[in-house]
Amino acid sequence: MGPVGSGKTHATIFKLLRFTALMPPCKDGVIRAKGAVVRDSYRTLYATTLASWFQWFPKDFPGSRFTGGDDRPATHEIAFTTLRGRRIELTVEFKALGLHRIEDIMRGWEGTWAWGNEMDLLSSSAVRFLIQRTGRFPGRTTMAHDVSPPSQVFGDCNPPEVDTWFEQDFVSTPIEGYRLHRQPGGRSIEAENVKHLPTDYYDKMARGQPSWWVRRFVDAEFGYSQDGLPVYPEFDTRRHIAAAPLKPSEGLPLILGLDGGLHPAATISQAMPDGQWRVLEELYFGRMGPGRFAEMIRLALEARYRELEISLLAHDPSALYGADKEGGEWSWVDIVSRGLGMHLTSAPSNEPTLRTEAVRAMLVYSIAPDVPGILVSPSCKMLIKGFASHYRYKLNLEGKPIGGENARPEKNEYSNLQDSLQYAALTARGRSGSVYSAARLGRPGRRSLGPGDGNSVAKVEFAL
Repeated sequence: MGPVGSGKTHATIFKLLRFTALMPPCKDGVIRAKGAVVRDSYRTLYATTLASWFQWFPKDFPGSRFTGGDDRPATHEIAFTTLRGRRIELTVEFKALGLHRIEDIMRGWEGTWAWGNEMDLLSSSAVRFLIQRTGRFPGRTTMAHDVSPPSQVFGDCNPPEVDTWFEQDFVSTPIEGYRLHRQPGGRSIEAENVKHLPTDYYDKMARGQPSWWVRRFVDAEFGYSQDGLPVYPEFDTRRHIAAAPLKPSEGLPLILGLDGGLHPAATISQAMPDGQWRVLEELYFGRMGPGRFAEMIRLALEARYRELEISLLAHDPSALYGADKEGGEWSWVDIVSRGLGMHLTSAPSNEPTLRTEAVRAMLVYSIAPDVPGILVSPSCKMLIKGFASHYRYKLNLEGKPIGGENARPEKNEYSNLQDSLQYAALTARGRSGSVYSAARLGRPGRRSLGPGDGNSVAKVEFAL
């Protein structure tokens, strides 16, 4: 997966050739393989895929036979001898789905490998079907040794949108055996294939294009839905997501952010000594009352953080209101505070701009070239989706955020977790003026003071 012009198609052609050349021979010493190249439509198949294929194997390639034509399947039978003297007979079938299911166009097909060109434009079921139909040619009885023929499914694509089967199957919840090779963006210092491209190819390509297009086709980042504009376009899935689930650091306190309402949410974070903010866990359970929500938070803390202190539990200031105090009613904060046995600290403000900028400051900040200001555990799947796409501004018919400069992010299940992180970040950044000072509040016996509202959060031991 990579940007436009990065050599994905040609690299895949050589990948399938290499795979074929390394196959075990048949009894007569000839290596035989049959592959399928699958595209979404015949128009794109002939205009792009076959155009690239013909650069290496033209129709009149010596010893080959090409059959087929526009708007229908094609087959290229190729025979050649490698420099090491291996004789190879390769049959490549080119097919397109169009409006058909892959079962309709490949029923009964048996091959060695398959290539999904622009794989994200296929479907998850199509890929699974190709996996089932490969490794069936040549027949085991024709092999020189008693082995089954190898099989593999390849693919190439530009980064699709986040909320797609491709992102789910390869990134969010990767399927066993699936591997994603990500190329750097075209404007990265590590960009690939640039020596074969015109000068300033990617800079010129990006000019005048909308940000969502540049993000996908130039910078090689998963795109966001065009139904809205992401609040945090600075979020980089390769930079801000940890390679493995984050574990809490001993001796550093936890920082919790809580968002109330009918669908409450919480984030559990730590501020590292170098200033990096690490989001360890997200807590979201759908529609739930404050008492039950407090219980779920406590269970999570007891299960995974029992030896750590809590320096801050920041919440939405509006959650203090809505209860008839004189009539003995409790607010959402009162109920959660009682359930946890701890005081909660009201965030300094509920102003959306202040909250979003508190998180944005960490996204754009770098402690070192390879150390981002904020790092999110890959287990925080909803939070990550919110960052990448679903926490967004609604757009009007002109493609601009509704509300203009006063636009507010769309309220949905992803916004709850984002809000909880914002309350934590805004409150922590206001405490002693920096995230670093918040990280130092975890020494034994310390009490962490709220931002001037008189609340305090005492040290809490969760050891049973």
